[in-house]
Parts: sequence; structure tokens; C-alpha cells
Amino acid sequence: MTTLENASAVLKLFAQKGIRQGHPGLSFSDVVEQLGLPKSTVSRLLMTMETQGLLERDPETRLYKIGKLLLAVSSHYLSTPLVDACSPYIQQLSKQTQCTGYISMLEGRDIMVMRMFPGRTYLQVVTPAGSLLPAAETAIGRAILARQTNQQVIDRYREGYRVSSPNSPQTLEALLATLAEIREKGWSFANNETLQGISTLATSISNKHRNETVGLCLSFPSPFDGNDLPAEIREGIVAVTRQVAEKLGDEYWL
Repeated sequence: MTTLENASAVLKLFAQKGIRQGHPGLSFSDVVEQLGLPKSTVSRLLMTMETQGLLERDPETRLYKIGKLLLAVSSHYLSTPLVDACSPYIQQLSKQTQCTGYISMLEGRDIMVMRMFPGRTYLQVVTPAGSLLPAAETAIGRAILARQTNQQVIDRYREGYRVSSPNSPQTLEALLATLAEIREKGWSFANNETLQGISTLATSISNKHRNETVGLCLSFPSPFDGNDLPAEIREGIVAVTRQVAEKLGDEYWL
């Protein structure tokens, strides 16, 4: 392997061994065993990584930890607001699928549209940024609610549960059952709920470093068969969500 590949293997070893902040660190022998290289080669590799700020070595234990350079870069990335971090991905997915893309956040029992990316030909009716919609009557709202426990959802609707759409879960018990299905599948589907003739498919993602959760959504004309969900739309939004989740360490998807 190249030096870059070896350095990458060393960094992956931190995740493989579950080494987090507060852990003593990675030993020289751990790296030798993982890479299967001569000790002299590993010694030079670790020294270079330490010099470049990729690793730090405890002067007493002689164990290796993640270096300041990596921490600084990752901290900058993880501090980005989640709406901004997800926007380029949903914008590109909207272009690829020709669906209208949305990013929303939960506001009480509603969801607020934070970003909207118009599709090319699939949809002419759009919900602009700043709009509020009932969370229980939208795919994106239910995708976010599914990240909460049943008790948290019950507490959110303690003043009463009411919906306007006949196609939405009609009772709190029905909503909880729907959320359980979403947790199993990872995605949420709404057909002819807030708008007749319009269907939406949504996922949710969290950044635990900022304590933020957003919903990602694609909107498109309802299929003739209400259960006939376009596979390319489902696969596209799930793939994008997993891609962002991997970067943020969102264990819900990992």
C-alpha cells in the first residue's frame, strides 16, 4: 500500500477499536498488527503522521491519539448548521430526480420549511421556505417525529391530537404505529395528504454535535397506485441521507 493508504488504515483503526475522546489511545503494536508491516516502516509512518498533525503521542503512555489538525478540520465541518450542510445534497438530488426537494425542521407540532429546491418538470405546486405544516400530516414531519421516543411524541400531543387530512393517521395510536414502521424502514411516505395529487418521501438526519435534526424530502405527483412508490426516488433520498449521516456519525443510519 502507499503511504497515504497506510495512514488511512491507521485512522480507520481508531473507529474499529472504538477509541473515542477520553480513551487512552492506540498503541504502536496495534498499528503493527493491523498493517502487517515491519516495525521500522510503521515507526516512520507514525512519526510522519505526528509531525503533520494527524496524530498526537502521549509522552507518558506513548499511545497515539487523533491530532490537532484532524480535530480542527472535523470541528469546523461538524459546526456547520445542518440545514446548510444538507442543502447541496438535496439540491443535486432534486435536479437528478426532477422532484421538488425540501429541508424542514420541527417546530412544536408543525414542521417549518427551511429550504426549497424546485424540480424541473415533476411538480409545479411548491411550498416556500418559512411555511408551517402539521408534522403528523406530512412525510417529512413524521420522519422527524420517528427519531423521538413514543413518550416524547405523546407528550408533544398532550393537549390533543387532530388532523385535517383523511389520509393521515387519524388517532395518536395510529400515528405511533406509523412512526414504528418508519423506524424500521428509515423513510416516510405521504400520499395525497396536505395536497391532493401530491406525494412526498422523506428521511431525517441528526447532528448530535449541534443537537439538530432536520427532515429531507422529495415531492412528486402521486402515483396511480398509492402504494407504487418510485424506486429511484426512494433509493436516491436514502443514499443521500446515508452519505451525510456517515460524515456526521448519525448512528440512526450507521
